[in-house]
Amino acid sequence: MSQKEIFKSERIREEYIRVQHPSGLTILLYPMKGYSSVYAIFGTHYGSTNRTFKTAADPEFVTVPDGIAHYLEHKMFESKEGDAFALFAKTGASANAFTSFDRTCYLFSCADHFQESLEILLSFVRDPYFTDENVQKEQGIIGQEIRMYDDNANWRVFFNLLGALYQNHPVKIDIAGTVESIAKIDKDLLYRCYRTFYSLQNMVLAIAGNFDPDEALAIADQLLTPDTDPQIQRSDYNEPAEIAKPEVVQQMEVSMPLFAIGYKMEPCSGIQQVQAGIETEIVNLLLCGSGSPLYRRLYDQG
Repeated sequence: MSQKEIFKSERIREEYIRVQHPSGLTILLYPMKGYSSVYAIFGTHYGSTNRTFKTAADPEFVTVPDGIAHYLEHKMFESKEGDAFALFAKTGASANAFTSFDRTCYLFSCADHFQESLEILLSFVRDPYFTDENVQKEQGIIGQEIRMYDDNANWRVFFNLLGALYQNHPVKIDIAGTVESIAKIDKDLLYRCYRTFYSLQNMVLAIAGNFDPDEALAIADQLLTPDTDPQIQRSDYNEPAEIAKPEVVQQMEVSMPLFAIGYKMEPCSGIQQVQAGIETEIVNLLLCGSGSPLYRRLYDQG
């Protein structure tokens, strides 16, 4: 039986429902009156930095090729029945997905046929289909994506900055990996990562907008069965407090030089991480936002 908890804010006069589903999935429901559309996102706590891990069934830690979380995201849309994007198109929903450093998410938005779209979302993410042929085919597609980002100056500035800040942590590695690393990925590795990180205990479904929470839960009850908790252990990369190097310079063909400045903070999580993010955003706006003296001076100088 689902366990429900309602969270209310008197200040903003809003509330959402947190449901612990019998399958192990955490479901967040945020019905919003007066809205015409609905947005749903189905995510797993698995991103590009989770390259070394073990489960209760593993005798020791295993390391997988860089970029495999992103590779897995690409392959999840393919099934025996066809492409999941084509199924969403039939309902009129707009679908997408993304992989970040610590999560992979599949999402859609729609104004009609919400129930059908939610069924598609829950079904294809829970039913992977990998073959030697379709995995091999994807290497060329992702390889082109990697080379495209290698030519993107803004992207290179960002990852060069991370490479200067971090010595050991894989956050400095491109989310998509490298052409060399993805060549090591096969269907068995994809299935292993899927079974480890796509357990419902490691996932969250969040829905907001014009929908009936009871209808959403009924679909979850119909499609989701209990998962076994793999008891994931993630590697501690022993990242020192010191930066890797003070400066990185890369020559690229751009009309105007780009730069980025970063500083290394003590690790934090939960509410501390949220607070640190807000504080950092305020400091950045004060120092170099569009209303700052620095911005005005640089703007006037052309």
